[in-house]
Amino acid sequence: MSRPLWLRFLVISLFFSVVLSQVYLWMIREVTTRPGDEVQRSMYLFIARIVEGHDYAEGLRRVQTYRSESPAIQLEMWVVNADNQVLASSVAGEKPPTSLLERKKPDAIHEVTARGRFFSGNAASAVVRLQASEPVYLLIHNPGTPARGAFQTMVILFVLTLVAAILLGLLLLTLYLRGRSAEARQVIQSMEAGDLTARFTSGRLDAIGGLMQHFNVMADEIQRLVMQLQAIEKTRRELLQELGHDLRTPLTSLRTAIDTLTVHGDDMEQQERQEFFNVVTSELDYFTRLIDDLFFIANIDEPRYRNQAASLDLCDLLKAETGHAVHTQQQTEAAIAFELQIDANCAQAGYINGDTYLISRLLRNVFDNAARYAQSRVRIRLQTVADTLELVVEDDGPGISTDGISRFGQRRDTRLMFAGLPSRQSGISLGLGSVIIKTIIELHGGHVEIGNGEARSEFPGARLTLVFPKR
Repeated sequence: MSRPLWLRFLVISLFFSVVLSQVYLWMIREVTTRPGDEVQRSMYLFIARIVEGHDYAEGLRRVQTYRSESPAIQLEMWVVNADNQVLASSVAGEKPPTSLLERKKPDAIHEVTARGRFFSGNAASAVVRLQASEPVYLLIHNPGTPARGAFQTMVILFVLTLVAAILLGLLLLTLYLRGRSAEARQVIQSMEAGDLTARFTSGRLDAIGGLMQHFNVMADEIQRLVMQLQAIEKTRRELLQELGHDLRTPLTSLRTAIDTLTVHGDDMEQQERQEFFNVVTSELDYFTRLIDDLFFIANIDEPRYRNQAASLDLCDLLKAETGHAVHTQQQTEAAIAFELQIDANCAQAGYINGDTYLISRLLRNVFDNAARYAQSRVRIRLQTVADTLELVVEDDGPGISTDGISRFGQRRDTRLMFAGLPSRQSGISLGLGSVIIKTIIELHGGHVEIGNGEARSEFPGARLTLVFPKR
């Protein structure tokens, strides 16, 4: 804790001590400056009831006995009749002061006539009519001189106690803040050294404990972001390694085909040359698709896609993309037939929140994969299940292997050839299509399920289920 901050706390504490002292003095003044207030009247009546409850001399003796426990308050008391004859006295051999005897006597029983301030330490006196058959009065005189010093001593002790308590509180606060500061330095040094798990062990509910809890929350977020960056960096390295491996093979094929055509092209038959040209075209198409998919995956999490989310009619978008898939298939030799089935409930409540471009790209990837695996037919069904929309895409192809199901949505480390398919459907895949599908559906708050249809059904091939939350 720095010296300026400590001095600032000290000044504030002393200020409050002065204010509290003034309040205390004001309260004492309120009690002592009103001679006829209820507090003083109650005190006089208390003494009067003790005196009148016994023989007058015995009553005065009892009051003096009680008063001896508070020696700071000196009382001189007499009991007189209407003619000022002394019936009993607490001070042997002394008569009441003349001013007290000449004072007007109260007319009613237990009426009090008082002068001076009983609790102020100054001289005070009172006349109280006692309850008796004949008028009898209790004269009370308080010299007050010793009590003044007692009250002053009480005030000084109060102020000193208040200041000492504030200084002790400041000392404890200083020690507490110094300990917290040391703990904070240790945690920060640990984090600077690379230990992102360093946290405050704060269980208190004070302001400092609250700040430390907020710091722990911030540290958790920093650790999450760092781990996310590390995971992204790891994925980037793995992707570069995968690309380095996968690009080497087509580059070798291209170079071999081009060298062969350059050296032996004139000696080859037309059919043989065409096969080499087909290899070159296939590898170039592979490069084009690969670059396009990589750029798309790299940009899919950009804010421009997240900020463009709007209410989409999935039914209309599905019809449009199905029509596009049918048109694309019509350009091939053996077109795949697409069957679209939309549940009646979906036609009325088939809206989702999403980006039109991303959902269109998702559907095109799904339909392209289905057409690639299918033998002749692909069925697309949209149905409502609770608060979600399920899009089920099935084909009549050979299905997907167990390994393919487990690795769906992951980047593969080798290029895969679709074996056992017609020549028009054979091709090369890096597995990025499933990555795009999974990334887009999760970006929209949904999930994907992959499997195979029943063996004896019309569509025993791959079955892909996309689950979208309704708007």
